[in-house]
Amino acid sequence: MGFWDFFKNKKNEDLNEIQPSLSKDASNDLVFAKNFTGFGGRFIFIDEKNSTNEIFQKIIEENQWVSDNVCSLDSNISKNLDIRLIRKIDNVNVKALVTECEFLLSNTGRILICNKQIKSNRIEDLPPVVIVLAKSNQFVSDVSEGMTKLKHKYKTNFPSNITTINVKNKLNEDNFLTYGNSAKDIYLILSDD
Repeated sequence: MGFWDFFKNKKNEDLNEIQPSLSKDASNDLVFAKNFTGFGGRFIFIDEKNSTNEIFQKIIEENQWVSDNVCSLDSNISKNLDIRLIRKIDNVNVKALVTECEFLLSNTGRILICNKQIKSNRIEDLPPVVIVLAKSNQFVSDVSEGMTKLKHKYKTNFPSNITTINVKNKLNEDNFLTYGNSAKDIYLILSDD
């Protein structure tokens, strides 16, 4: 059963009914979805009925943001979504950053990024909410596979500032072990290749 069939067939079932159906042989996309949403990530799939712009506007409305609250470090994203382009995140009014990613790590539900997405900014400096735009061909099993694919993707100009973003687990927010953790509230907007 493929990833999209899984969500179409299980759309109305709750997460407790979905988890037991995942086996060790489950595909990267299913494992990622389980891990990502299990920690509180918001997973949105773009299909023929909606567009990235429509979903993006709904996220802005849901959070009651104004246009200056959302920005991007990428000029193409800024232009396509009509949001503010910034070079460095230093404004306290920035509530969310819209970015792309390199890969989606199935085994942890984390998102692999590098300087191509966040420039020289540290994860800790990013706003509390990150909206990630990704494609369905970006699933990898783990960070090792992601790094291998990164080497093939950037043969001559290997990126710097390679890191992962993990979802802020609201259940563990008060746990002292998470103090200083740079986890973020993440919306993942996924579209087909």
